[in-house]
Amino acid sequence: MIAVRYLRFVLIIGMLLTIPVNAGEILNRLIAVCTQGQNSSAELVERYKNGDFPDDHNTHCMMRCVALNFGVYDDLNGIHMHDTWLMFRAGRSAAQEKSFADQHHKCIAQQTKAFPSDDYCGRVFAIYQCYKEEFQTMLKNIRKGAAKAARH
Repeated sequence: MIAVRYLRFVLIIGMLLTIPVNAGEILNRLIAVCTQGQNSSAELVERYKNGDFPDDHNTHCMMRCVALNFGVYDDLNGIHMHDTWLMFRAGRSAAQEKSFADQHHKCIAQQTKAFPSDDYCGRVFAIYQCYKEEFQTMLKNIRKGAAKAARH
């Protein structure tokens, strides 16, 4: 089970990092899957695709779905710190992983304390606040890669 989850995570991250043309498409498909059944407006889905996540229950649950599918979170263990490191390390050396983890653990503890332990959607949105800058940078890089590929 862990090996399958890890393989899925590696494949998704590999696609996001090595095939910038398709990375945006993959993320968009994942957002589409995660908004099914929510009656999300087309405008809201576009906001999600642009990295704009309003603070509401549907958004919280969509983000939980994305995190579950990326393999960086599960309801039993919470955030998978090493997997988020792999996703967001962006040129940082392996020696910086501990500092990254320490910084994010502190942030997560602070951000999630207002949410009950069984509010999984709300907790994921709170955790996202600790990764917001890295996620926005990743989105920007995906867009740059797609735009560059489209010109060629």
